[in-house]
Amino acid sequence: MRIYSFITSVLLATALGLFVGMSHAQEVTAQQQADIDTMLRLAQQSQLSQSAEWHKINQFHSTLGGVKSRVDDPSYFLAANGKRDSQAELEATIRAAYDEGMAEQSRQPKLCRWIARYQYLNRSMKALGFDYPAPRCEGFERWKSGMARDNVSMIFASIYLNSPASMYGHIFMRFDSAKAGEFNRLSDTTVGYTVNSNGDFGPLFLAQSLAGGFPGNFVSVPYFMKVREYADLENRDLWEYQTDFTPEEIDKMHAFIWEQSFSYVDYYFADDNCALILLATLEAGRPSLELIASAKPWLAPLDTVKVLRDAGVVTKKRYRPSQYSTLISNVEGAPEAVREQAVALAHGMMLPEAIPGANAQEQAQILDLALGVLEYERNQKNSEQEAAPLNQFQLKLAGVRSKVDASATYQPAPMPRQSPDEGHDSFRAGMALGQVDGVRYGQLNTRLVYHDGLDPNAGFSPGVSSKIGDLYLRFNDKNIRFERLDLFEVFLPSVRTAWYRPVTIKANISVRREVQRNDVLSPTVFRIELGAGEGYRIGEHSQMYVIANTITRLRGGASSLAAGPIAGWMWQPEARWRAEASAGAFWNAAGGRRATGVYRVTAGVAWDVFDNQNNIRLNASRQTTSKGGDALDHYSDVQLAYFHYF
Repeated sequence: MRIYSFITSVLLATALGLFVGMSHAQEVTAQQQADIDTMLRLAQQSQLSQSAEWHKINQFHSTLGGVKSRVDDPSYFLAANGKRDSQAELEATIRAAYDEGMAEQSRQPKLCRWIARYQYLNRSMKALGFDYPAPRCEGFERWKSGMARDNVSMIFASIYLNSPASMYGHIFMRFDSAKAGEFNRLSDTTVGYTVNSNGDFGPLFLAQSLAGGFPGNFVSVPYFMKVREYADLENRDLWEYQTDFTPEEIDKMHAFIWEQSFSYVDYYFADDNCALILLATLEAGRPSLELIASAKPWLAPLDTVKVLRDAGVVTKKRYRPSQYSTLISNVEGAPEAVREQAVALAHGMMLPEAIPGANAQEQAQILDLALGVLEYERNQKNSEQEAAPLNQFQLKLAGVRSKVDASATYQPAPMPRQSPDEGHDSFRAGMALGQVDGVRYGQLNTRLVYHDGLDPNAGFSPGVSSKIGDLYLRFNDKNIRFERLDLFEVFLPSVRTAWYRPVTIKANISVRREVQRNDVLSPTVFRIELGAGEGYRIGEHSQMYVIANTITRLRGGASSLAAGPIAGWMWQPEARWRAEASAGAFWNAAGGRRATGVYRVTAGVAWDVFDNQNNIRLNASRQTTSKGGDALDHYSDVQLAYFHYF
């Protein structure tokens, strides 16, 4: 009997709830349907679904068949075909304009997920003479209350070759308050768009991101955390580009970021990446801009800054050097005696009985430099426990420095002569004329991204190479043939110092013909080249490196593994020209041609002509083999090449 009464009570309560819900639904329908019909009519008459703002809020872009949204999350669209039909998506948005039901993913009205859309609907309808109130979203208001709206700056973090995710730099935005001062800038909120790989940045990361294997999402943190991550821990310079966006336009950006944060776009390394989504964010704030349309299909982070510069929205530029750049600048600017004493003091880990130095100013310079070395080394430790001894000694040494009555000598690194946005563009095309052992040839080249050591160097570190998709074709009066495709290459020449021994890294994955002569057709091989070593500065404008290198050749039964040393030299006495040379010896340790040695010498000289978008270079190489090697492996190759960047 009790069970029967309980079931009856539950059924009655459920029926009552359904009745109340139905009554409420009928009440809403009765009160709002006329308004919905009015908005549908006005939207149709004014063609709101074709407006630039509606398209940019929802990331619609033109395709061969019409339009398509970049958003890949199916739950983002209210219409069944909303991804490809902006009209259907607008009509579905209007029909849901009074849905105050609670969203499943958060305790807020469903309308608040699409806050940018409904704020746009509010503005559009008001302009057409109809008052549609934008939904009140407490969650959104609380979230954006922590973000300034007085200005927005784009921040470019320079190239970091130790991570595949950052080998072409990174771009993010900072929402700035009107308050002046360094503390306020560091406290301002940054928003970036990054690949959501759940921390998986292993060997397959690049391949997966090229194929859109990860979703992307917005990430928001205070600026001081970005400075700590990039400038202190990863030794990356930061370039801040302030823009002219108004507070009202920034409000639209906030709404766009909030709305897109509930969905995802499949992250592609070359296009739907951090650079493109941030351009989409800026367009949502100012729909009259055509930033994405003016950008190249292959979009590197630095291209974002160039697009903004060309659009005329950048008002100021500021350089924030990394901790390492500042340390190098102070070390190189100090007299040798001061430098040696500072390094000895930092590494001695014991306070001296007397501070070296002829006077208070020299003592201050030694102490400041020693503290700079300690700060840098402390930040390179893997944990607080490892850094504890350095931290303790640094505090003691800082106490000694406070007693020296002299002004600070440790200054931030000065701004480089040229900023990254003044460097060459990412895509390269070129041609060359050459000769291999008396046989002449022509050569064509295209490269997707980004840079090698002889390219125009403005905005890049000397000798650095970081590229994908570097294709070479050779031809003569008889035929044209494939020569080489560098799928991926990275080369990071480092400089060893008294306190820091960074690793010089070399990696190349390519498909190439190894016989150079035009009159001989040879099969292609898949090559993996890996090397590591050390680099040294040998003058004001030059440096050298020595690395241990391996070359793995994969070609059926002719596969092999070779290893040996490479020594290289780089020289840039003047901004517009540079030279490099290398010599290597390799011994086949396994596979075909075992015990055969290969010896190779290469050299190149490059001149930048007209501007940073044009480059002429002269390349030469000579290869020989030890006894047992194929005679076709002996060759001399000389070429004159021209490259244009766009």
